[in-house]
Amino acid sequence: MSSTDKDAPVIRFADLPSVPWGRNNGRVKELAAGDQWRLSIAAVEKPGAFTPFPGKDRVTVPVEGELLVLTVDGVEHGMERFRPFRYSGDSLAEAALPTGPVTVLNTVVDRATTGASVMVTELSKKNPQTLGDGQFLVLLHGSATVTAPDGSAAALNPLDTVAGDAGRPAVLGRGFAAVVSFFDLD
Repeated sequence: MSSTDKDAPVIRFADLPSVPWGRNNGRVKELAAGDQWRLSIAAVEKPGAFTPFPGKDRVTVPVEGELLVLTVDGVEHGMERFRPFRYSGDSLAEAALPTGPVTVLNTVVDRATTGASVMVTELSKKNPQTLGDGQFLVLLHGSATVTAPDGSAAALNPLDTVAGDAGRPAVLGRGFAAVVSFFDLD
């Protein structure tokens, strides 16, 4: 797992290193990864081909910017903010940016062994979003606080990620978050 707070299971987006992706189409930060899965956030700054991932399945969610047009195997998909889109990593995928740069949340899983679900949810100040093993919450917009099982709490900034565990950390706030769940297929 990537950089975390001492008392709360938080991966701070601002602290993560970024690397170029594609043909210098933007930069990517890995939020977390396992043997058969990866969770990352990429800035798509120029139109162009997405990196192929043979044998993998992908879910892409625009989280900043207005519109990403993703052409997958010749079919154009207009992708609006906070709307997950699932497609094969084997597919040829080409991005167009009609309204300017976008930032996307990406999940990539080995389709033979691992599944993933991505749900964008509205946060509540009264009903906590709890996270178990294999789950991550990425704050997309607004403000939130995570409370760890030991009672310690940490404020979240946009694009910070909470890693779930057996203690089931709880997130309260106002705004929107992506809840990403990874699971074994066997």
